[in-house]
Amino acid sequence: MNSQEVDPSRRPEGPSNKVPPAKSGGRRRHWSEPLRNHTALVLLIVLVIAGGMLSDVFLTPRNLLNILWAVSLLGIVSLGQTVLLLTARFDMSVAGVVGLAGIVTVLAQINGFGLFASIGFGLGSGLLVGLCNGVLVLATGANPFLVTLAVNLLVYSLALSLTQSKTLYATIPEFNLLGRGQLFGFLHYSVIVFLALAAGLQFVLRRTIPGRTIYVAGLNEVAGRLSGLRLQITKLSAFVLCSGLAALTGIIMTSRLNSTVASSGFGMEFDSIIAAVLGGTSLFGGRGGTLRTIVGVVVLGVINNLLVLLNVPSEAQQIAKGLVFLAVVLADSALRRS
Repeated sequence: MNSQEVDPSRRPEGPSNKVPPAKSGGRRRHWSEPLRNHTALVLLIVLVIAGGMLSDVFLTPRNLLNILWAVSLLGIVSLGQTVLLLTARFDMSVAGVVGLAGIVTVLAQINGFGLFASIGFGLGSGLLVGLCNGVLVLATGANPFLVTLAVNLLVYSLALSLTQSKTLYATIPEFNLLGRGQLFGFLHYSVIVFLALAAGLQFVLRRTIPGRTIYVAGLNEVAGRLSGLRLQITKLSAFVLCSGLAALTGIIMTSRLNSTVASSGFGMEFDSIIAAVLGGTSLFGGRGGTLRTIVGVVVLGVINNLLVLLNVPSEAQQIAKGLVFLAVVLADSALRRS
């Protein structure tokens, strides 16, 4: 396993809060490590050069800003997925949470609640789902994939029941500002939220004891328990954070469209994992970070944008996404064994 994700020089002293190192034994960096850390960045540079050659529109400021706006929602979900992946777990219920949070927010508005109260209800619904996910996985030791997949079906069914399979429309005009508003007339608020969350989470992961404990939960759980770290609380918090960010995404998406349906988050469970792993976060835990996830999300956005600009059929776009996902999983597994 890779010891570079937990910096020994930054661990606080003292027996009560010592974060244990990984089992690398101080060996030299493997030749594949630079490839692990910079694959997405190299791919992004290649895609940008190719996009500029294939399309006159691609490198225009307006198109580049549109790419950021388009990927900001997926990016927020991917940040939560990244934190959970660092503990060697992931959440397949984020798609259902995206739809449920938007529906709960709009229903609260329809029933007379104000702007902030309705947003609070939407966020609360996501946090509650994350808490249920964490408790079910950690208390039973069941497979996180199967548990969260089952929860996703339950959440989606609940969302369908609440809407009676209809589209719901927001009733507070100011609500649209969150999804459509722009800073200085060109930078959408959702992009700012995405980048600010990525920077904030990166700071927590790298500079705080709880953040570094997340890496330990994925790298060496046994050593963490022997050191007295509260790994169960850490893993539960990661589940709650992941669902909370999915709920925030659903609220921003609803604000952007001024409407919501139960299936509004369809596909985000897989896309968020692809983006996180493409950015360098391991499916096996203990390696990665939220700033890298920005690169992974942008890579997916550039691919989608190029396919649209080149008038590639939607069916072929889905095939391309599936191939990217397969390549990312195989590469992550191969680099882990190397």
